Amino acid sequence: MAVYREDTIRQMIFRDHLSEIHVKKEDYVTPQARAYIEDMRLTLVVEGEAENPDIRPAKEQQGGKYVGLDGNVYREKPEQMTHLYGNTLVEKTHPRIVLRGKLDTLEAQIICLQARCGAREKLVRDLDEALAFTRRVLSCEVTGKPLGAGRLLGLDEGGLREQSHNPQKYFGFGHILPDHRLGGACAGLNLLRALAREAELAAVAAFCKEEQVQRGDLLQALNRLSSAFYIMMCRQKAGQYGEETENG
Repeated sequence: MAVYREDTIRQMIFRDHLSEIHVKKEDYVTPQARAYIEDMRLTLVVEGEAENPDIRPAKEQQGGKYVGLDGNVYREKPEQMTHLYGNTLVEKTHPRIVLRGKLDTLEAQIICLQARCGAREKLVRDLDEALAFTRRVLSCEVTGKPLGAGRLLGLDEGGLREQSHNPQKYFGFGHILPDHRLGGACAGLNLLRALAREAELAAVAAFCKEEQVQRGDLLQALNRLSSAFYIMMCRQKAGQYGEETENG
């Protein structure tokens, strides 16, 4: 018997670009994984029988076909296309797919830094919070759900802006100029800050057309996330994460 948790499903989706999750009758899909499958507008198929066939729009179910944004119907998924949601396909160069790739890279780099700094619990804990926040952004982008309010590093939006703009007041030194002499952890956090900025620019490309702005919640969230990584750099320099090891 296989056990499918939310993280397992998440990895399957973004590794293989799935629109259906196929499992055996004896397999166990956790409630959290089932909720994630529904949020992502996927179909859970248990030994050939769809458990939630109503997830897809009716026109997408005819003959198991894929549908493009332009109304074109595909019997097979072209290699150069991927799922925007459900069985709706777009080119892999579509701005929203590019954004998802940026967020996927950011997640991977957060995990890499956690692995290097595993003995430093407070730093890993703050990175866990940033990782969960990044995953929320990605999930809300895919499902179309609003992100909603929340805190990051124990700070609301105003607190993140205040601390990132005034390091002298909160940490006892001026703005940080990235430098290798600050150590591996600070260099890793600076990379995450830069990747968050790249994701923000990708979100602007995906959701801003002339003066029309969609998904302002995601744009704001990614701006907050880059500020959070900068605050973590300041915490690192101020010694709040403890002594740095050889690996970070």
